Amino acid sequence: MNKQTGATLIEVLITIVILAVGLLGLSATQVMTLKNSNNAHQRYLAALAAHEMVERMRANPDGVETGAYDNKEVTGAETAVACTSTCDRSQIASLDLYDWGRVISSNLPAGKGKVVRNGTQFTLTVNWKEQHTGEKAGSNAGGAQDSSFEMVVDL
Repeated sequence: MNKQTGATLIEVLITIVILAVGLLGLSATQVMTLKNSNNAHQRYLAALAAHEMVERMRANPDGVETGAYDNKEVTGAETAVACTSTCDRSQIASLDLYDWGRVISSNLPAGKGKVVRNGTQFTLTVNWKEQHTGEKAGSNAGGAQDSSFEMVVDL
């Protein structure tokens, strides 16, 4: 009868390699889940910011009518308008745009917002950078990609 020596050691090493590959796959899945969750949260914040701006515009119909919101772009670098005692409709619109820019820039990476008017139809667009989760996500070619949320309303 021949004795086999070392067979158990090889079996254990193969098991460890298989387990390591499985755990590596599990951790990659977890990383992708976290990226996708973060991107979904950012999309939610962009939608919330656009909805908030639409409500601000609905609250200032005189500003909408006079074109105070037309073709404006915000980045968060705008300066606040100082109203002395009461604000007129254009000052309210400027404050709304200032607040909107601050919300977007503080909650979204490289966040920008834009309001475009076409007749009574307004298109609000929020742009930001999000983590790339598609092809080449784990390579140097991956990284941040441009994302946007667009809302079209009639006011």
